[in-house]
Amino acid sequence: MRRRYRKHETTSRTEKIVRILAIFLAVGAFLMVSAYGFAIWFVDPPTVSRPTEPPSRIKADASVAGQEFYSDMEPEALLVPQSQEERIYTFLVAGEDDGFGGPDVIMVVVFNATEGSLDVLSIPRDTMVNVPWGLRKINSIQHMHRYLPRQYDHYIYALAEHVENIIGFPIDHWVTVDLPGFVTLIDALPGGGVEFNVPQRMLYHDPHQDLMIDLQPGLQHLNGRQAMYLVRFRNYIEGDIRRVQVQHEFLNALSDQVLQARNILMVDDLVRVFRDNVDTSLTVRNLAYLALEFLQVESENIRFHSVDGTVANIFDNINGVSYVSLYVEPWLAMINEYLNPLPWDIRAEDLEILTRDPSTGALFTTNGAPF
Repeated sequence: MRRRYRKHETTSRTEKIVRILAIFLAVGAFLMVSAYGFAIWFVDPPTVSRPTEPPSRIKADASVAGQEFYSDMEPEALLVPQSQEERIYTFLVAGEDDGFGGPDVIMVVVFNATEGSLDVLSIPRDTMVNVPWGLRKINSIQHMHRYLPRQYDHYIYALAEHVENIIGFPIDHWVTVDLPGFVTLIDALPGGGVEFNVPQRMLYHDPHQDLMIDLQPGLQHLNGRQAMYLVRFRNYIEGDIRRVQVQHEFLNALSDQVLQARNILMVDDLVRVFRDNVDTSLTVRNLAYLALEFLQVESENIRFHSVDGTVANIFDNINGVSYVSLYVEPWLAMINEYLNPLPWDIRAEDLEILTRDPSTGALFTTNGAPF
């Protein structure tokens, strides 16, 4: 009798363990299904509108030198919703500094969810744009946009309009992030930061901004504050172009780290942290949709593009002020090959770029707008 009791007891324990494992697996499956259900029912693609035809090719009342320009029709009247099959989204990302200047980072992001590709273009803060004040740098718009002919609720709308002028296609949505928000975002990543190979000794002190950058070279784990020091450091022999390259290398490492996890369960955390630390035109459901779509992208399909000496004069100078002035044709070639979401090629007359005539050096605008 004693032996039988022990056998029965062993069997009961085994059954209990099996039941516990079954419950555990059921709970895990429920969580996975819940996360998948979240992905299906609680996400929403961002709203997108596209022009019906190139604005420069619409009949206009006036022409200059035989070329037709924008009519008096409001641009919004020429836009129609994007089809669900296209799923191409464009964003303006502005990294705000601590109040001592304009945006420290200006990026155009084109995400093709259908093809699973992401292209990021960094626009230098010294890029010359057609604005009605003396300092014609694109990052001056943050503090000077009130002097533009149109009134804007937020500087980001003025910045987006001038970015559209030089890229030739609409910006669908925008994101701004300040320095504390950037630090929090990086600290909230899985692992609490990013593994990155710092390319050189970075030592810089600016008492006016209470900024002390001190990073050693080599592969290391950067927390949020260290990552902020990395992207803000600018004392390179190659100047601001190298700074943008390092920013791209850091973003590439960050993307790799997120994609290697490919964990649908972390979408909620990513969306929450992003929502709490950035200002954006995207809704929470938009962010969840984009996060889920991004997790399906392969690392090799993430491309970063810089404004270097092949597409701009990065050492231009006007009255002692340094500028980056775009070379129209090489710039257009890059835009059309990698970033253009429209079904037609963008042409010079579709843009309003303030730049120099390559033969005379005189300033001009590509669409004939006054400057």
